[in-house]
Amino acid sequence: MDNSLLLCIFLFCLLLLVNVEEFGAELDECKETRCKHHGPTIRFPFWLKDHHPEHCHYPGFELSCTEDKDTMLELPRAVKLFVKHINYTAQQIDVYDPFGCLARQIENLTLPASPFQFADLYGLYNYTFFNCSSDKNFNVVNVIPCLSSHGYNIIAGDSDAEAYFAPLSCPKMYDIISVPDFLISYYKNDFQLNWFKPMCGSCEAEGKKCGMKGNTSETQCSPIKIFKQYTAGFVQLQGGKLVKPDSTSHGLQFSRYSCTSI
Repeated sequence: MDNSLLLCIFLFCLLLLVNVEEFGAELDECKETRCKHHGPTIRFPFWLKDHHPEHCHYPGFELSCTEDKDTMLELPRAVKLFVKHINYTAQQIDVYDPFGCLARQIENLTLPASPFQFADLYGLYNYTFFNCSSDKNFNVVNVIPCLSSHGYNIIAGDSDAEAYFAPLSCPKMYDIISVPDFLISYYKNDFQLNWFKPMCGSCEAEGKKCGMKGNTSETQCSPIKIFKQYTAGFVQLQGGKLVKPDSTSHGLQFSRYSCTSI
C-alpha cells in the first residue's frame, strides 16, 4: 500500500478515535452516581449539585449530598426532604422529612412551583392550623404531636369545616391547600411524588438512556454506549465500541464499517 495513503488512513483513524473518546468523556460526565453506596441512583433528569456539569442539568431536579451522605431534594421555599428511592420507569420519587416532623415544613410546601405532584391525587384536602391551649376540649382528632408542647396543642382541621373543628378561642395560624389526607390525619412523614416532564419512563423501561438533545430543551432516548480507554497497547474501534485487540495482531486495516489499528 502507498505510504501516503497509509498515512492518510492512519490520521483519519486517529481523529475518529479522539472524537469517540471525547464523546465518551461527555457521556461519562453525566453518568449516574450516588451519595453513598446504598443510596438512590442519581441520573437524568436528576443531577447532583457540585458534581454534574451544566449540560447534564434539567431544571427543578437538583439533588445534593448532606454531610452524612444522605440524598436531599430541596423544593421551592426551602423545603428540604431526604430521598429514599427513585423509580425512573414509574417516574416516582420517595421522600421523607429528615427530622420526623413533616408538619413543620408543610406550610411552605408549594408543589405547583416544582416539577412534582403528589402521587396520591384522590385524597387531597385543605387544612387550617390552630393553636389551642392544652386544657381546652375540642372536637378534633388531628392534633399534631411534633408541633405541640406543654401548655398548647397545634391542631389541624378541614378548612371547609374549621368552625366545627376548633373553638373560636383557638387562634388561627395558617392554611395549607391540596395535601394528602394521610399526611395530616395519620401524621405520616414519608410520601411519594411523581413527575411528568421530562417523559423518560418508556425510555427507561427499554433499558435506554434518556438525556438532553444537544443544546435544546428537548430530550432524546438513546441506546446505552459503553466506551473503554486503554493506557497501553493499541486501540480498536468496532461496531461503535472500543475494544482491546488481540496481542498477536499487527498492522493497520480500514474499511467502510470499521477503522481498526491491530
